[in-house]
Amino acid sequence: MIAPNDSSEEEFKRVLEVSQLDLDYQSLQELFENLTNMASKITRANLCLVNILDSYWQWSIAATGMEPAVMRREQSVCQYTIGQDGFFEVDNFRDDDRFDVPLDEKYCYYLGLPLKSSEGNAIGALCVIDEVKHEISKDQRYLLKLIGAEIVEKLEGLKKTTEINRRFHDMHSAQRELGYELRGPVSSILGLSKLAEGEDDPSMLKQYFSLASQSSSELIDIIGNTLEKNSSDFLHYEKGSITLTSLKDKLIALYSSLGDTKHIKLNIELLAGNQNLKFSKQSIIQVAGNLISNAIKFSSDHSTIKVVLGLKNTSILDMAKFSIQVQANGACLSKESIEDIMSSNMKAKESLVGVDAYGLGLKLARYLVLSMGGQIEITSERETKSTQFDISIPRFI
Repeated sequence: MIAPNDSSEEEFKRVLEVSQLDLDYQSLQELFENLTNMASKITRANLCLVNILDSYWQWSIAATGMEPAVMRREQSVCQYTIGQDGFFEVDNFRDDDRFDVPLDEKYCYYLGLPLKSSEGNAIGALCVIDEVKHEISKDQRYLLKLIGAEIVEKLEGLKKTTEINRRFHDMHSAQRELGYELRGPVSSILGLSKLAEGEDDPSMLKQYFSLASQSSSELIDIIGNTLEKNSSDFLHYEKGSITLTSLKDKLIALYSSLGDTKHIKLNIELLAGNQNLKFSKQSIIQVAGNLISNAIKFSSDHSTIKVVLGLKNTSILDMAKFSIQVQANGACLSKESIEDIMSSNMKAKESLVGVDAYGLGLKLARYLVLSMGGQIEITSERETKSTQFDISIPRFI
């Protein structure tokens, strides 16, 4: 099994690939609904789910027989499935001390298939659950494998589409920046040529400046058309964008209820200004989610997690600095732990991982931030039992 607190390099690569899918867990039910319905019909099981497992949680992105849900990874049966090469079957998980599945007590039978990416990492599982044991034939299992392969293909297709949208978003922003940079000098040439035309200069010089004037006017028109080009010409790149306001709503919807069992309160604030300005959302939810998840996992009961989101303009056109500050009260990291998180090692030291420590989610968050040209700082106060993460990431706007 790949345990929830696994500190290995293999697990880091697995959760990194999950993160790089950059999925919106709340918007995928319709995309996979036909596949879960088909799997349920083939096996005649009441429940069928497509589950994605990160460092801390199991996210049901599609389900038949119930609403998609989220649970702690250590409660799930799928945490065992992702460590298998093939099917993982449990006749009655209610009689097994390994499992604490928060489903209706009537459900007990489980059959799961790991969803392995083209890179070979188990990003999640396709599973069927029912009240009684099912005899799933060889042919039925073969059909489930085909459905699993289709799910993985769709997920990797979503990743490619997201990357294309992001590239067009960035390309459009870079194109606008180039246009602004060129407009100044070209306008100067146009102004000089017009001044020269009014002087009593030799005819050849006037002809030269006249041609320069004509060429400059044409360039101005081309640049103007480029700057005003409709965004629909860029594959709806706005799909790769988000605002601070919508990001706050998304994080609250995803994570606010996850700390309920520990009575942890999630408080998200926005810095003044630019709250409705769109910016590239590449990996932003993944970074923020890993920090919030870690805080929920390791903070003490009845504590508060404070998150502050901001977007500040820079001196570079079409670029801004996105900032995340996460403060966890009731959780303190040792100096050794912080040094390990900030190291380039893709696995955590065994002695630092587990209860009252931290998970691979923090190393993953740091990796993502640095890969986007950002910065991360960690400060921890043992006296106040609090840890604060300050992150800054350049964003196209």
